[in-house]
Amino acid sequence: MVIAITNFAAMQRRARINAAAQAIAQDIRQFRERSLSGSINYRVKAIDSRSYEVEKVIRPDSTLILTRRLAETTGGNIRFGVVGNVVSVPPEANNPSPPASGFDFLPTGVLEINPRGGATRGVIYINDGFQNYAVGINTLGRVRVYRYSNATWN
Repeated sequence: MVIAITNFAAMQRRARINAAAQAIAQDIRQFRERSLSGSINYRVKAIDSRSYEVEKVIRPDSTLILTRRLAETTGGNIRFGVVGNVVSVPPEANNPSPPASGFDFLPTGVLEINPRGGATRGVIYINDGFQNYAVGINTLGRVRVYRYSNATWN
């Protein structure tokens, strides 16, 4: 019984961080689609270790700001950044190692999505204290989710 409960708790933890990474990826995909259909710029940046802010720039003088919290629907102790010794980075990364903020976008650390669907290339890293996940975005706006295991991002 003890083994079953321990395995179930680990399975729940893995499911929570995977769901959080997929939720971030889906948000970014949705912002890209809205940007393409409405000629709107979006900016995504970390505001603390567990929340990110989305600026929807409709016109230079009109900005709507939304705040999203990591794992707000799944629960769990999810934070930006990585835990442990991470020796590699996903293909979209700009830096040779993950930054402490968890947002690897040059030059300002902000993901920008333009009305043509393009984006600043980079990675958003998250962890639950045990596992590391990353959401990579390329310059064309393609979004991929990675899990770190055996010293590689898959």
